[in-house]
Amino acid sequence: MTDKHSAATATSLNDYATTPVPQSETVNGIGIGMINGGLAFAVPGLITGIQLGDALGLEQSIFAFLLGGLTLAILGTVTGLVGMHNRFSSCMTIKFVFGTSGANVINLAFVVSLLGWYGINVDLFSQVSQQLLLKYTDSAPEAWQLEMLFGVLITVITIWGFKTIERITNLLVPILFAIVVYLLVQSFGYAQSDPTSEIMSGSMTFGEGVSAVVGSFIVSVVLMPDFSRYAAKPVDTVYASFLPFLLINSFVYVVAAFAGIVVADSDILSVMLVLGLGGLAFFLLLISCCVTNVINLYSCGLGIIAVFPKCKEWQCIVAAGVLGTVVASFDLLDNFTNFLFSLSIIFTPVAAIYVVDFFIVRRCEKYTLQHLALNQSLNIRAIIAWVIGVSTSMASNQGWITITTIEVFDAVLLTLPAYYLLSRSKIKARSKLTESHPQ
Repeated sequence: MTDKHSAATATSLNDYATTPVPQSETVNGIGIGMINGGLAFAVPGLITGIQLGDALGLEQSIFAFLLGGLTLAILGTVTGLVGMHNRFSSCMTIKFVFGTSGANVINLAFVVSLLGWYGINVDLFSQVSQQLLLKYTDSAPEAWQLEMLFGVLITVITIWGFKTIERITNLLVPILFAIVVYLLVQSFGYAQSDPTSEIMSGSMTFGEGVSAVVGSFIVSVVLMPDFSRYAAKPVDTVYASFLPFLLINSFVYVVAAFAGIVVADSDILSVMLVLGLGGLAFFLLLISCCVTNVINLYSCGLGIIAVFPKCKEWQCIVAAGVLGTVVASFDLLDNFTNFLFSLSIIFTPVAAIYVVDFFIVRRCEKYTLQHLALNQSLNIRAIIAWVIGVSTSMASNQGWITITTIEVFDAVLLTLPAYYLLSRSKIKARSKLTESHPQ
């Protein structure tokens, strides 16, 4: 009995970090979609919605939310299919494509990005918690105490793996949805009681607005195989992408934008307090930050173990939790966001490359651990294509190159053909091999 319990515990703590997920462990796409759906309710997401509403006005911001959400949903479906077919995490997938040495560089960059997001959410939680506690109780713990408490909570939850995360998000997302609906109802009531509120357009362009929406979730799209590897069927990857990125995300953004416009304030905490959320605001903050950081820490742990495969997954998660809590103490909320957004643009070519590699270069031939052992340590074709994509993102951001006026789209449009053309010799060799050894 004890041996069986120990084996079950070891399996739950391993969570298939470097091996394919067996078919017996797969789940439906709705459950997977609810995980990324939880990210939509995070306070940074509400802040994005309220700021875009203030900058673009309600009508243009809604179009930006929908176009950006549709883009994310389509990209998420494609990257999710790679994970569903191969059953490997995104970090392992990147190893198959970029080679072990090349993947280590990219995976470490992902880890840095995720640690940054983790630290920002912890920092945001501690700051807003202090404000709310001081408002309603006249006393509050020190920021570092709140950060440590929150960090321990997130680390413990994440250690138990995907199935635990799925259960928690399936439970909490409907509650978060109800709170956002209440925010919408209160906003309508406030708008009717204050007819002087105006819907004004600001200084941001429509293309920048779409880029902001896509950029806010593009890391989740690139890391989609972390969750879609548990999808039972291809259609589940569609549910897992369109539910969070187009439906839930767009809804939350529209509500936040509308609430900010009717209250004429771009501070989400002030908006929620003006609209009478009070204790619900604190609950939304706590739960959304919890869901967001569990997902961040989970992917971060997978990234670390992909670089250091001899480490156990729970050890990597604990190390990431400690590092993330330390990062939160640097007060990066005001200084790190632009850097993270830049990282999200830089990572878009990675998804484009591994999609082309699986569907076109390998013709949907599944990745195996045997292939990994035979792979070259550095795929120079993938590195060159990635550099082309990153350079395009940077040039587009600076206005030196203009294809679609949206940086993320420009990067994808050049990275896809670049990697395909660079890999043509590999494709021809594979075709000849197939002809000489027909199935």
